[in-house]
Amino acid sequence: MQIKTGKGTGTISLMVVMAIWSLSLAVDLPGLAVTPIEGSLRSIFPDVTDFKIQLLTVLPNVIIIPFVLLSGKLSETRHKIPVIVLGTVLYIVAGALSIFSSSLSALIWLSCLLGAGCGLILPFSTGLIADVFAGKYRTKQMGIISAIGNIALVGATFVVGFLAAKSWHLPFLVYLIPVISLVLIPFLKKIPQSDYESAPATSAATSASASKSAAATAVPAVDQDGFSTEGQKVSGGFYIGRTIWLMLAYFFFVFATSVPAYYLPNLMPEYHMSTEDVSTVTSIFYLAMFVIGLFVTGTMKIFRKTTFILATALIFGGFLLFVFTRSLPIYIIASAIVGLGNGLAQPIFYTKATELVTSNSKSTLALAYLQVANYVAISLVPVLIGLSETIFSNHTNLFPFIVTGVAVAVVLVFCVIRINHFVFGIKKQYYE
Repeated sequence: MQIKTGKGTGTISLMVVMAIWSLSLAVDLPGLAVTPIEGSLRSIFPDVTDFKIQLLTVLPNVIIIPFVLLSGKLSETRHKIPVIVLGTVLYIVAGALSIFSSSLSALIWLSCLLGAGCGLILPFSTGLIADVFAGKYRTKQMGIISAIGNIALVGATFVVGFLAAKSWHLPFLVYLIPVISLVLIPFLKKIPQSDYESAPATSAATSASASKSAAATAVPAVDQDGFSTEGQKVSGGFYIGRTIWLMLAYFFFVFATSVPAYYLPNLMPEYHMSTEDVSTVTSIFYLAMFVIGLFVTGTMKIFRKTTFILATALIFGGFLLFVFTRSLPIYIIASAIVGLGNGLAQPIFYTKATELVTSNSKSTLALAYLQVANYVAISLVPVLIGLSETIFSNHTNLFPFIVTGVAVAVVLVFCVIRINHFVFGIKKQYYE
């Protein structure tokens, strides 16, 4: 079976596409195996501080950041597959050794190795899509890999909980999922070499202007998706203004949609809801992201220019429900709505990241920068919420949802005002 790529009349084998998809299976899993066994670890290692146990979930996400940047830089070479192999092997080795480890210190070091492996893989989970696909086919594939990552997270969460009841060692089995990627990596060698080579990221009509962009201070042109690049300063092959604003916007969306996962475990018990209820609401969030990820281009065909407004409005609506309701069914609906909004926006952000550069050879590096914004946002959620609580002298469990909901409302206004601009604009090339 052949899959259309959107590059002329080109197609590519389904097995190659599946190999690319497989890279998304494990990128969201670091730290997941530890969550259900934190209580067990405290009893197994009674002399160990809570800080050391928390390091098992925090360190992988911190270590990922520099390795994402390293991987993005290495992606500019023609040695992409060796980097993917190295990252996959490191991930699997860290997971396998964790299963048999009986020392918390060893688990902490292995969590660092896990983060390094994940960081090396991460940019290629979207970067290879940018290499192989174009136009609406690229947007569709970005939605699919987003969906795959989210459904893998939902499934792994339930599996980890089941395994944790058997033995505290068994949840680390989830870190062996990249074995699937390792088996499929040979198919990546069938990606046409021309897709790895530098090519203009602008349309044919403006390619002459774009080829001079690396040395110019501004580029009076229009990119392949119809957004003006006039007045945009260029450095290192990146449109500086676009890059800054897109990273800030993505940072905010990740930050806002991470708040429920952080603070629902505190809020829901206040209204007599159980730990199982919290898990259900959280799982619904990722399930909703999975569903909408499969229908991104279809949704964009319906809502067209207002797609980003819709995504932001859904997130805002979800936070309104979190703030003004107290029942589990409504919390489930709220989580689903926020998941739909985030799942709709995420593939669009990925697609727009490929438009930050003047050459396709830098697309994976651009996506690496976007992933850095993702992990920095996740890491700063408790910091920024804590700062807001201090500023407003409000430390209630509901406050994180109130302050984040207000911030989302402000961004929604910006989405309306900037509907025809790069960050929040949707051109027909994304879905037609």
